[in-house]
Amino acid sequence: MEFKRLYLILTMAVILVLAACSGGSEEDTSTEEGSEETSTEESAGEETADDESSEEESADTIAYDNQFEIGTGERGEEGQGTQIDETVELPKNSDKVVIFDLGVASTFAALGLEENIMGLPKGENNASLGSTISDVYESEEDYVNLGGLKEPDYEALAALDPEIIMIHGRQSNSNVVGELEKAAPNAEIIHVAADNSSYFEDVKEMTMFIGEMYDVQDKAQELVDDLDSKLAEVNEKVAASELPMLFVQTNGGNLSFHGVGGRYDFLYNDFGFTSAGEQEESEEATDGHGNEISFEFIAETNPGLILLMDRGAAVSEGEATSSDVLENEVTSGVDAIEEDNVYELNPQNWYLNAGGYLTALAQVEEINEAVDAATAE
Repeated sequence: MEFKRLYLILTMAVILVLAACSGGSEEDTSTEEGSEETSTEESAGEETADDESSEEESADTIAYDNQFEIGTGERGEEGQGTQIDETVELPKNSDKVVIFDLGVASTFAALGLEENIMGLPKGENNASLGSTISDVYESEEDYVNLGGLKEPDYEALAALDPEIIMIHGRQSNSNVVGELEKAAPNAEIIHVAADNSSYFEDVKEMTMFIGEMYDVQDKAQELVDDLDSKLAEVNEKVAASELPMLFVQTNGGNLSFHGVGGRYDFLYNDFGFTSAGEQEESEEATDGHGNEISFEFIAETNPGLILLMDRGAAVSEGEATSSDVLENEVTSGVDAIEEDNVYELNPQNWYLNAGGYLTALAQVEEINEAVDAATAE
């Protein structure tokens, strides 16, 4: 009996020991599983934080395709140039922007973003600012005058220390670009000028880009839609008028002609004008200043409408040339002159400040007025 009692006691002790070991094993397993879950959650949290940080960094910049040629001569047309083809990251919502393209400055104004501009080349006595943007940027206190379009004030630029410099073809030569880099080493220099062959498309694309850069895409789209609508309306009028047009540029006593493929190619591509004049086969496409012509050329081409732009008035403070300069014995029989269909264009909008939203819109309105006047009964 004592033996049985002892056996039972030993058996119970073994069972208790086994039960205790089993319980401890379950606790260890539970602890390990809990530790693994915590570690996984922490790892996932770290990855999410990294992703969010990366997204925030990406959201703070915007990519820009910077494509242009840095020439060795004025406007990059002389000598062997350096082709720039790169994608740069620009800070979004920057208020440290310098603009040398006065057309694009008008786009900032159209979007209500002019306060983000630190300075621009207003010229002596603000002569470079045409009527379209002079009221916006004339303040010396709010907008530093950075000199001329071809001769920037590098000291004034250095004092601003901008983040972004937007340039036009007038600055895209090695001398100017080099000096800009020295004066503002922390700035991204981007070329923003509209191309002659895709003028209005470039204006619209730049409007949308700036809208995205400053998170005002809806406003930018409204502007683009309005420009498209006005372009279509004027295009219909031009087609219906069937008036052969001659674009004449005056500069002092010299006359030049801008035809298809030249600086104002959009008059033919976008507005749909037929050029009254053609270039000689031996001549290359018209350059920035056009091809020199004579009064005999105007008489021979006999345009129904003449668009007259005075470059001399654009680059100086002189008054615009009157259309009377085209009237003489040689041109007396020209339809446009006989019918008083000579329209004087705003030289700042067409020569100095072209390529931006407000200035492009002003160009559309001028063409609309010219065609309306020429076709009025």
